[in-house]
Amino acid sequence: MRKFLKKKSAALLMAVAVLLTPVNMDMVTYAKGTQFTAMQDVYYTKDNCVVYAEPTYTSTVLTTLGANLPVKVIGAYSNGWYRIDIGVICYVKMDSVTSAGAIGIKNNEDRQIAEAQRTAAELGYEFVYLTLNKQKVIKKDIYNSYVGKKVILYAKIDDELGVSFKMLYEDKIKDDIDLKVTKNASVDDAGVRTVQYLFNSHVELKGQIAIFQFKTGYDKEVAIYPSDIETGDFELMNTYYTEFGEFAYAPVTQVADIMITEVEIPNSLTDNQRAIMADHRKGIKYQSDDEKDYRNSVVKGKLRKDTEYVDYEY
Repeated sequence: MRKFLKKKSAALLMAVAVLLTPVNMDMVTYAKGTQFTAMQDVYYTKDNCVVYAEPTYTSTVLTTLGANLPVKVIGAYSNGWYRIDIGVICYVKMDSVTSAGAIGIKNNEDRQIAEAQRTAAELGYEFVYLTLNKQKVIKKDIYNSYVGKKVILYAKIDDELGVSFKMLYEDKIKDDIDLKVTKNASVDDAGVRTVQYLFNSHVELKGQIAIFQFKTGYDKEVAIYPSDIETGDFELMNTYYTEFGEFAYAPVTQVADIMITEVEIPNSLTDNQRAIMADHRKGIKYQSDDEKDYRNSVVKGKLRKDTEYVDYEY
C-alpha cells in the first residue's frame, strides 16, 4: 500500500510539472532588454481577452475571456505583457485588460458619474469608468492604452471631486497618475467655504484634457483655482454661478493641486453663463478674454498657456 501511494504521489507531481512547464519562465526566450516588474493589482478584462501560456504571441492560447472579469495581475514586462494569476499563472497583452470597466460602476444613479456619462454621450465619445485601486493610481499603461481613441475616462476621487480625461491627441503620459489627495476644507466668517485638494504628485498632460468636476449645492458662486504645475501658484480658472445643484468644471492639461471657493448667492444663471458652463463641461475653455494684450500681460506660467490656447474641439 505504501509503495502504491509513493507511485501515486510521484505521478501527481509529474502531472503538476507538465501543467506548469508551459509557463515556466526559464522556458521562454525574451526580447533583449525586456524588464520584469512584480505587481499586486486587480484589473478587468476587455472583451475577447486572449490568455496565453507564455508572454509571446506564438505560445499556446489557453482561453479567451469576456469583458469585465477581474484578474489578478502579478507582474509586468516592458515589452507589453502582464503576468496574471487566474488559478494558474498565464499571460495577457497589456491592452487586453484595464483598471476600467462597467463592473466598477457600483451605483448607476450617482449624479457625478451620470453627468460625466451624459457629457460623453453628447460628444459622441465612448465613456469608460475607471475603477481606482486603494492607492488611487491610474497606471500609465492603462491610460495610454486609450490614447488615440475617442473616449472619455472618468475617475471619482471623492463625493465632491471627479476627473474626466478627454483623449484628444496621440500624446502618451510618462508617469502614473496619482489621484490620492489630502483634502482641507474651512468656512470663514462671511460664509465662504474653501476646499483645497493637494495631490501627492503632479502630472503634466501633453495634449489630453483633464476636466475636473466639482459637486456644488444650490445657487452658489464657485471659483476654481488650479495650481500652476510650473510655479506652484493657485491661478483663478473661472468663476461659475451654479444653480439647481449643478456642477462646476475646470478643464486643464495637468493633474495638480486645486483650490475651490464657494458661497451661496441669490441670483440664477444667465443664458450666457449656462453656455459657458456647458463649454467647460465638454472640456472647451471659454476664451472670453482671449486677446493679445491678455496673453502678453497675464499669461506667464505653463498652466495658463496650456489651458487657454489648446484646441479643445476634437
